[in-house]
Amino acid sequence: MHDDRNEHIDGPGIGERAVPGPTGRPQRWPRACRRTALTIGLAGLVGASATAFGGLAPASTAATRPAATGTISADGVSVFARVPAPGHPFGIAVDSDRVYVTTSDGDFFAPHLNSNGERVFAYDLNGRLERTTKIATLSRATMGLNGIALDGNQGKDHAAFVADMNGRILRVGVGVGGRRSQPTVFAEAPEPFTYGNWGATMWNDLVFDPAGRLYMTDDKPRIWRVATDGTPQVWFQDSRLMGLFGFAGGPLGGRIDPTGRYLYFAVTVSNVFPTDSLVYRLPLVDQPGPGDLELVHRFPAAPGDIPGQTTPNATGIAFAASGNLYVALSGAQQVAVLDPAGNELRRISSPLFDSPWGLAFLGDSLLVSNASIRPEESPDRWNVLTVNVSEPGLPLNRPTVPVPAAGHEHHDRS
Repeated sequence: MHDDRNEHIDGPGIGERAVPGPTGRPQRWPRACRRTALTIGLAGLVGASATAFGGLAPASTAATRPAATGTISADGVSVFARVPAPGHPFGIAVDSDRVYVTTSDGDFFAPHLNSNGERVFAYDLNGRLERTTKIATLSRATMGLNGIALDGNQGKDHAAFVADMNGRILRVGVGVGGRRSQPTVFAEAPEPFTYGNWGATMWNDLVFDPAGRLYMTDDKPRIWRVATDGTPQVWFQDSRLMGLFGFAGGPLGGRIDPTGRYLYFAVTVSNVFPTDSLVYRLPLVDQPGPGDLELVHRFPAAPGDIPGQTTPNATGIAFAASGNLYVALSGAQQVAVLDPAGNELRRISSPLFDSPWGLAFLGDSLLVSNASIRPEESPDRWNVLTVNVSEPGLPLNRPTVPVPAAGHEHHDRS
């Protein structure tokens, strides 16, 4: 158990830890593209319904049938924790005695520009804010932080690995001792992708395998694997993973299934099935090929099926120990539940949801971060919610990984 009671802080800006930030600027897309993306992705010009696949089949041959219509009432959803400025919680991870939450105030689709850095907030298991770590990011950044993966190192070597959507993985010490005060760059997107050019690569969620390698979803049509020394390589790339906007809408949210044999991930707004959201899986082999890609579930956007509902926009995913897969639908303002065969069991709905994004289990409850992706700021919606789902989560891999020697950490090239 960590004991940070003597280092308790009450809010942002007190006791913050900073990592040096780069000096470059990200490439920006024309304002017209921003408006188009925002209109399609957030304004809800099309409705959404859900269909499911009877078992798993190759991506090109899966057949659909109507989804279940059951829901969990709003009474099962409550606020676990409030998130201070800069708000917009994205990634979430549960440790033995802490819940870690990342922010993304910089957001292309809102659109928000952020020059004040992002945060990693640490809460106790009752939702009380314990610690704030400040992460310097690009000037006028249009993307912030996202997924978090925790290693299994003990004591001062315990760390959280945080995805920076501009193309970095940051190592943030969270164990007992002094390492947590020195966030470092563990990995960085190689050329021609390069840090800051999220139009070329946008790392967003990450998960450990038992060997200590990280699998990273990229908003472009690829999945990366990062070695234990921080060396990244493209593990799988396929045009079927392309997002609707070309530069956005692709893979986001990844987890390894209960068998340990497959990586599951979402495609937020598909180009192959325009405006639909998808869940795919790939076998955890060294070099998966095109024939290995399987379509697990498709969330179609069918106008008129559900009046007033937006495109589904799948984001974070999380497995229960039962094998059920929970999928955040940030556009539909719901969380979908799939059975192990990929059939949709039910939707969780609540007026408290505001762009539900990251998912993580805490006991028999599901924690859900409200990304609150909207043009106007709504601090009262910057919450982590808890949903009583009456089943525990699948334990994530927490491998023991090498600790960089002092002076040998990766740093950005600026």
